[in-house]
Amino acid sequence: MLSISLELILLMALCLGIATIMQTLSGFGFGLLVVASFTLLDVLPLTATTFLVSLLGLVNSTIVVIKNRNAVKIPELKLMLYTGIPLMLLGFVLLEYMSAHLTQLLNFILGISILLCCGLMLVGREKVNKESGRSSFLIAGGLSGLLGGLFSTSGPPLVFQCYKQSWSIEAIRSTLLAVFTISGLVRVGIATFGTLPEPDIMFLIAAAIPLVLLVTHFARKLTHYVDAKWVYIIAITLLGLSGVSLVATSAASIL
Repeated sequence: MLSISLELILLMALCLGIATIMQTLSGFGFGLLVVASFTLLDVLPLTATTFLVSLLGLVNSTIVVIKNRNAVKIPELKLMLYTGIPLMLLGFVLLEYMSAHLTQLLNFILGISILLCCGLMLVGREKVNKESGRSSFLIAGGLSGLLGGLFSTSGPPLVFQCYKQSWSIEAIRSTLLAVFTISGLVRVGIATFGTLPEPDIMFLIAAAIPLVLLVTHFARKLTHYVDAKWVYIIAITLLGLSGVSLVATSAASIL
């Protein structure tokens, strides 16, 4: 049973607040920052953290995607889901097994995944004159699904893939949010067959929903005053440091 203290509540609120501000101002990073910070600071068990990220991400994305559903690229959406959902199931099974038997190895893989995602986000994404082939969407969807099942951080492969296309920014964002919404529903659904958070953690997760919504509303007011480029750099730096720390600490335990 997790002991809920004022220190835990404040630490959780601080991590969620920073991740939400970074997400709102830079357009990415919520899931990665929450999973990285919660794991590094031992805020919640990884299975509970991934459930929290899936649920909060689902709340945010569903509201937006309903309003912009006409801009979604349906054929590409289907391709990404064809491979994404099966590999998400595989990732979730691996999470359940490794969190029970191979915790340090799981943290090591999380650290490596974060560093790879940082590298992917730093690679230049030049738009192409024509849309990518079916296979590239299938591969991006599969990688996204595996990361989503393991750590509820499915964004980077899809963001990289979709921003390369010659789509309007509305189509890119709407398609990404549609994938995240459907994936989030699947992720929350399969979590009910695994290790569900304890009642006290579920209370914290429920309390986090209005917190994230309030911080998002506040952060949107800052968009006119803050340079998104610097927020992007700060987010990448925080993720990189978290990834290195996770790799270093878990590798020492494994070896």
